[in-house]
Amino acid sequence: MIVYSPLLRNAGLSKQVPTPHIAIKSESHVTVELISSFDEVSALRQEWDSFIESVFSDIYMTFDWCRIWWEHYGKNRQLRIFLIYREGELVGLLPFFLQTVWLGPTWLKMAKMVGSDFTTSMVNLPVRSEVAYDVFTSVIDYLITKEGSDVVWFGPTGDSHERLNKLRKAIDDGSVAVLFRDSVRAPYTVFQLPESFDEYINSLSKRQRGNLRRDLNLIDRSFTLTQDVVESEDATKSEFEKFVQMHTAQWKAEGRLGHFHDWPLASDFNMRMALAQAQQGRLRLVRLLADETVASYQLCYAFGNRWYWRLPARLVGTEWDKYALGRIGLIKEIEMALAEGVREIEAGAGHYDYKVKLGGKEYTLHTIMLVRKQWFCRWRAFLFANLSDFLHFCYYRAWFCRLAPKLPFKRRPLWKIWIRTRL
Repeated sequence: MIVYSPLLRNAGLSKQVPTPHIAIKSESHVTVELISSFDEVSALRQEWDSFIESVFSDIYMTFDWCRIWWEHYGKNRQLRIFLIYREGELVGLLPFFLQTVWLGPTWLKMAKMVGSDFTTSMVNLPVRSEVAYDVFTSVIDYLITKEGSDVVWFGPTGDSHERLNKLRKAIDDGSVAVLFRDSVRAPYTVFQLPESFDEYINSLSKRQRGNLRRDLNLIDRSFTLTQDVVESEDATKSEFEKFVQMHTAQWKAEGRLGHFHDWPLASDFNMRMALAQAQQGRLRLVRLLADETVASYQLCYAFGNRWYWRLPARLVGTEWDKYALGRIGLIKEIEMALAEGVREIEAGAGHYDYKVKLGGKEYTLHTIMLVRKQWFCRWRAFLFANLSDFLHFCYYRAWFCRLAPKLPFKRRPLWKIWIRTRL
């Protein structure tokens, strides 16, 4: 039986608000504590992160990542953190938020996972497999029946087939909602690394090994090439600002804004995140130096036995473009990860030929959307989804990506309405 604790803790309120008990059929007794503030669970930071690592979830579900995301993007949203316990042991952790979003003449009250919009990260499902079906069933039922959500949206997730299939079965067997969309959004890339850098190089195709030797020989004739990693909190702020400037200059040369100007609040969010992860010993800002000049950066985070490659930056211009700094920077990042004993690098969403050619393997990111069964809610969801697709095509694909970069005026970050309504 899954039973909700009778207290919903609220940030800034001394009064505790009672919530109903919910039970479903299950062979084991599982309890769920429902919390509405990160302050209420700050003492659980170490347990939270240890659990995330134990179920092979990602750094994007760790306490500090979720907390900082919420501080930047939680305005006018309601937080609901589900902590699932079995016999006193944490077996599931699902941080959701609620928000009513209007799009033209229609609206939906959505329940989505913390971190699922405004940033380019995946949201996997940190729940132990043996209780996943019961947990998903109970959480969906609570979000629909008790919170009044029209839609519950999972993703983008690259989670294991086992947990995704249990989520799909929970939706199929449920009585309060129906599956509306089960989509493949985009690929994401993972580098599975061998035990040594020499083995990695030998695993590349003959052509890629030749290209790499040529690139390294070319730059070695002009510079002494070294690399290091910025990890300490003291060095992070000044070095991160230089990284942001280089990344922005790189994309400006291509007529685009770059990550820190594309996404609202991205500079502040990423700076805060880098400082917080440096405090935890997880920041890996890899620098490639040509003589004394930083020629490229690779922003990475370490969690478990994995690195998370977030963003690159490199010098541009006629003096530097001939040196293939992007490819060399990635190779040096892999070398340093292997020296640390890392066996896997998650390299972000989207298809990039050079990542695949250098040994990356692509996997699919999924989004799963379910809708309350009432006909009026399903009709609103149908209209909302079609308007969302229309907005995506007209605003993002046609305007933001194609037309705006060619026009001579100051560009602005992505529209928040597009970010919130993208399904």
